[in-house]
Amino acid sequence: MAGQFLRNASGQLAFISAVPLDVHVQASARQAALSIGHYARPESAILLPDHPGLTSLRRQVCGYRESIELDSDSPCLVHILEQRIVGQDWLHVPTGGDLSNDPIRYVFFSIKGGVGRSTALAVCAAELARRGRKVLVIDLDLEAPGLGHMLLSDELLPDYGLLDAHVESQGVALNDEFLYDMVAASPFGRGHGLIDVVPAVGALALRHPANVLAKIARAYLESHDERTGQPLGFLDRNRQITDRLTDLKRYDAVLIDARAGLNESTAAALLGLEARVLLFGEHTPQTFAGYRYLLAHLARFERDPSNDWLERFQMIHAKASVDADEQQKFRDRAHEIFIPLYRELPLDSSSDSITLPEYSVDDIEAPHYAWPVLRDSNYVEFNPLAHPSELTPDFYERTYGVLLKQVCSLGTISAA
Repeated sequence: MAGQFLRNASGQLAFISAVPLDVHVQASARQAALSIGHYARPESAILLPDHPGLTSLRRQVCGYRESIELDSDSPCLVHILEQRIVGQDWLHVPTGGDLSNDPIRYVFFSIKGGVGRSTALAVCAAELARRGRKVLVIDLDLEAPGLGHMLLSDELLPDYGLLDAHVESQGVALNDEFLYDMVAASPFGRGHGLIDVVPAVGALALRHPANVLAKIARAYLESHDERTGQPLGFLDRNRQITDRLTDLKRYDAVLIDARAGLNESTAAALLGLEARVLLFGEHTPQTFAGYRYLLAHLARFERDPSNDWLERFQMIHAKASVDADEQQKFRDRAHEIFIPLYRELPLDSSSDSITLPEYSVDDIEAPHYAWPVLRDSNYVEFNPLAHPSELTPDFYERTYGVLLKQVCSLGTISAA
């Protein structure tokens, strides 16, 4: 029977048939729906092609593939349309794997906080600037802003931050003057390249801190594109703002600090920015449990072998031991949770499997083959504004050497 499944906002399932069905078939399907209890309502378990609102629903709702076990020897691949009130951004197919976009973008992400993600971003920005590169740093961690205060003193903060942009752009299109008022140059880029910083919150928030929580609540609301009238979720709006910011000035790289955890702003950073995504994690059960959830979700989406979005993802072993065996254990665990993404899945129930790279445990080109960032007690209380030497090569090279080498060798960024 050809068609799609619909899961509504309450988690209830219905089958959307691609062709008209005999009344007896419909009756049998509704009877079968009784077997899954409250996860389906028999009276609406079958939706026919002429059902009111289906055309509009398909335009508004995203979908993915799901492999389900049947009595037969092989699993069945079905297509599911997911209707959600919140979390809709997680249903966007990740943008492609082409890393030649200019400027190249990096997203720094972690499942848990406290792994040194923001510190690593600051170090990478400093090293790129030292090599004469122009870098734009964006703090997308709206709920726990910190990167702006790491690279800018209070006196240097711009008036607005990314939070303000999300709130203001829901009413009117942002003009260039507003965008320029979101950007300030960090002193750590002076004399070499450039580090421009877009903080999560700006100087006006410092003067009126009581307004910040209300703005965060409004930042995730859906808005509409003024030109097309189409709805804009947080992901779409964030992509538009990021594109506008990179149009202001010629940059070599954009470094984006994503919020930790699996929330709505995470989807915007991981799926919608055509960025290389650096997945930071310590060698702990919590790290691998969280990434298992994320990667299993991503495995639902189709991949194009000629432009594979999986190539954008890269594990980072945070607070790694210098012991090579310990680093290998981390890679072994990472390989286990990436396996759902390494398996070949058919594009649909009738097609052949797509040809994807076959990554072994020790394949240094594989996403699971983690780049180590060494454990270093000097970074327990990282505060470069108070101690500028913390962002100099003599201080950070040993700890971040592998990460810096890789970041500075990708895309348009080369060693100076």
